[in-house]
Amino acid sequence: MRLMKQITRLWNEVLTTSSTALVELESAPGPKPTREMCTLLVLGEDRRYYFHSGVDPIALARSVWMTCVYGRRQGGSTIAMQLVRTITGRYQRTIWRKVTEIALAVRITHSFDRTDIARIYLWLAYYGWNMHGFQDACNRLSLAPLTASSIESAQLVARLKYPQPRFENGHQLHRISQRAQHLLALNARYMRSGTVLGTLNHGTISNS
Repeated sequence: MRLMKQITRLWNEVLTTSSTALVELESAPGPKPTREMCTLLVLGEDRRYYFHSGVDPIALARSVWMTCVYGRRQGGSTIAMQLVRTITGRYQRTIWRKVTEIALAVRITHSFDRTDIARIYLWLAYYGWNMHGFQDACNRLSLAPLTASSIESAQLVARLKYPQPRFENGHQLHRISQRAQHLLALNARYMRSGTVLGTLNHGTISNS
């Protein structure tokens, strides 16, 4: 009973925060995530985004295998799971936290349009020092999403994996640059192959 109450409380937090973020995305002035940024996010973080229920069993199995067999941690979280983690602020490496995260990710995937989940995550995510959310990141980087180049968009999304450091750090900036190039290469590969990708073939993203 106590565990169920905790899950219910966390779900209410996730639902309320996500709903508020979506309203802000539709009505607030200022920079907003573009279609290209959402595409790069899906390619880099969750390629089966439009084909699972909020949890990717293939990615989870691979992550467990790499950890148990090779002793290397490899991410298996979907965008929905990362959104849940961002909202709840729960980062403990425990089975209970992961099970709760999975349950909430499935629920949020069934409660929101998938294109909106990607936009909400980009809106709320942490991009680095003094970059708590999309608008903070754009302001600090002097980035105007509607006129941003592909490399600028990719570098912004890359900071989800390699956050901007507080002080000048050549190594971290190099990782951001390399990640951005990787995202653009993935995008080019999918465009050439004509592979069905959710962000390119499902729904619409307002750039207004």
